[in-house]
Amino acid sequence: MRHRLLAAVLLLCSLTFSLALYLRFRSYDLVSVGLCRVAPLSSSCSSAAMPVSPAELDTHRVHTGLHGSKRGRISLSIGSLNIRYSRNAAYDSTQSMLSSIENLITAARKGAGPASQNVFSEGSPYLMQQYHGERSWLLRGPKVADVALFNDWDLFAFQEVLDGQLGNLVHWLGDEYDHAGVGRDDGDRAGEAVPVFWRRDTFERVGQDQGGVGKDGVEHFWLSPTPSKVGSVGWDAALTRMCTHVSLRLRATHEIIHVFSTHYDHQGIVARAKSSELIVERARRASASTRAFYQANSPALALEEPLVVLIGDLNSPRNEGSWSTLVSAHYGIPANSSGASFLDTALSVPTRFASPLLTDNEDPHRAVLASGRKLPPSPGDSGRGGLLSEPVGPLRTFTDFQPSPRNAIDDRIDFVMLLDNAAVVDETHPHTRLDHSPSPPPPGAIRRSEAGQSDKGSRWAIRTFGTLPNWSEGDAGFLISDHRPITARIQRSFPAPA
Repeated sequence: MRHRLLAAVLLLCSLTFSLALYLRFRSYDLVSVGLCRVAPLSSSCSSAAMPVSPAELDTHRVHTGLHGSKRGRISLSIGSLNIRYSRNAAYDSTQSMLSSIENLITAARKGAGPASQNVFSEGSPYLMQQYHGERSWLLRGPKVADVALFNDWDLFAFQEVLDGQLGNLVHWLGDEYDHAGVGRDDGDRAGEAVPVFWRRDTFERVGQDQGGVGKDGVEHFWLSPTPSKVGSVGWDAALTRMCTHVSLRLRATHEIIHVFSTHYDHQGIVARAKSSELIVERARRASASTRAFYQANSPALALEEPLVVLIGDLNSPRNEGSWSTLVSAHYGIPANSSGASFLDTALSVPTRFASPLLTDNEDPHRAVLASGRKLPPSPGDSGRGGLLSEPVGPLRTFTDFQPSPRNAIDDRIDFVMLLDNAAVVDETHPHTRLDHSPSPPPPGAIRRSEAGQSDKGSRWAIRTFGTLPNWSEGDAGFLISDHRPITARIQRSFPAPA
């Protein structure tokens, strides 16, 4: 009788406590309890950023020339990661709370004493659960933020971000970063978002009147025949898909940079191809608009056109038309339209050896070379130093939470691309083409630098590309997402200060 009374008291206390938490935090996403009040996806819920002096802004990542060089350089690190939406975003904290209540009741039934002192010693059974290998967002989320912080990304984009997850990430990333993005279902907070993040001390957002886009430097459009219609579904797509377009001014050089972040449909092949056509058209339009602004307002600016960056999970392997549409006229793919197209940083990064990313699947020959049983090929005429030997990391970017039976090329679906306009120097090796490409390398060199492009050093060049691990604690941890992060570094030169 006494044990039952104690159990009833504990249950009543737990329910009272739960009700108090609900009333206190009912305007919070339950994933974010105690962390950060949910804010619209396009605004920050962290405290206001500390002011930064002009001197600090103008020197961020600007390196003056060394060894007698009369030029300086600026370097930008770009990243992308599909974070995997939280399967139970609205229930994580609730379920964890219910598990604690169950533990209290179990302890009460055993009677007060030493057992009741170890109610929480075994942790939360809910957080220990796995869904086909996926762990709770409460465990994965902080590790996702760590990737951006550790790699000190200047620009990056996430995909599959729900409202509560974004609130967490904004809080964890801190005041150094600003962001923009909306939910795809209602253009506000419902559904997944594809937000863009950038360092506040490196960039400022600029609208159309300053050479950017939109009133405040942000434009959202949907991947459909009616891109301005919020929540519209395009062609044969299974779900609503969208793109976030942000225009930023690089504080150190005052040039404009356009960033597109997107996530293509996972089923609609036609939708993916049409989405690429739409994004190429929008990227060209943004480049032309900023170029006209330069000509009218900043004729002395070093670049004729702005840097345009595309970041995202395209759900498109490189043997599909949607990827080919984005990069047509590169990598042995015939041009399918006139105007600038994109460079895939993974394929266009200059390296001393042939890229393993050109193969359709893992190459057994490379395992023989890695074992040391056979000498690696000679670097040939690529004796230039300061280059990666090859892109860093594995071939696959999509890993799922369990082993995949697919070919590597089918799981390489995350990309960072640069529009090949006058702001970029293309140093792609002339013979860079995929194994499955039916076309031979195009006649002549495809590198713009060999076609009379002037002042190569003042234009943005790809310097590194890598696919990063998605393990949380080495091999003993868990996957922070079903995608691996990818990263690229670009840089350009300009006259060094006196």
